[in-house]
Amino acid sequence: MEVKPFLKWVGGKRKLIPQLEVKFPDYIKSNEFTYVEPFLGGGAMFFHLISKYNIKKAYLNDLNDKLIDCYKNVKDHSEKLIKQLKKLEKNYYSSSDKKLFYLESRDEFNNLSSSVKKSALLIFLNKTGFNGMYRENSKGEFNIPFGKMNNPTICNEELIINVSNILNDNDIVFSSKSFEDVLIDEKNVFYYLDPPYRPISKTSDFTSYTSNKFDDELQLKLKEHCNKINLKDSFVMQSNSFSEDKFFQKLYSDMKIENIYAARSISADGSKRGKAKEIIITNYES
Repeated sequence: MEVKPFLKWVGGKRKLIPQLEVKFPDYIKSNEFTYVEPFLGGGAMFFHLISKYNIKKAYLNDLNDKLIDCYKNVKDHSEKLIKQLKKLEKNYYSSSDKKLFYLESRDEFNNLSSSVKKSALLIFLNKTGFNGMYRENSKGEFNIPFGKMNNPTICNEELIINVSNILNDNDIVFSSKSFEDVLIDEKNVFYYLDPPYRPISKTSDFTSYTSNKFDDELQLKLKEHCNKINLKDSFVMQSNSFSEDKFFQKLYSDMKIENIYAARSISADGSKRGKAKEIIITNYES
């Protein structure tokens, strides 16, 4: 049964997992464990772990409540969600003006309260918007422009059913709150932290994928959170950007930092896409 992200997500870790997996704590390779992901996004790491390792319970969180509602609807209302997606897919491909259809759907998404329809629209906008990005303006409105995609798959029925089955067959707790409130009172928990990256330049600032900006003050609070996890005798793995100013090397001087290289495909200028240096921070020896 194939399980992988059903959404495209900026900063998704699917292609990086082989590099990350060799740095997993030895404990999770041979023991049942609790898994916590405070910045869920597209969920590539979770889907990989649930497929290969023995997770007894998972706590999946993201500050984006629309995203978490979407996961819940995939879990609890997959048939209704698929029906809505098929309707959107049919109307999109029969439309003579796909950009206008996208913009009207975006307006509808921004005006709807939590519902299966809103989650279907989120998936539709994710598949047809620019680069699969999610961004909100200061009013909390989704504002990504039309993506001009060639024949995007809007309703991947088999994948949604598979993901729904995985979510229902395992003990999973969803939440939408600050990462600071995602702390489990037990030891040997594996926390994977994939926060909005610290920008390496002013022109590469994609840290504000919601209307709340993840600035250096929040990076400092994230370190405090890592310290709390450490005190509970649990494992922390964090992904972040490589900073020439040694920001993370100074901040995490008491932890292990290793460099990896990740492909970049978010730039509108294709010539600026390539491999970028990133860091992996852990509180254990892999």
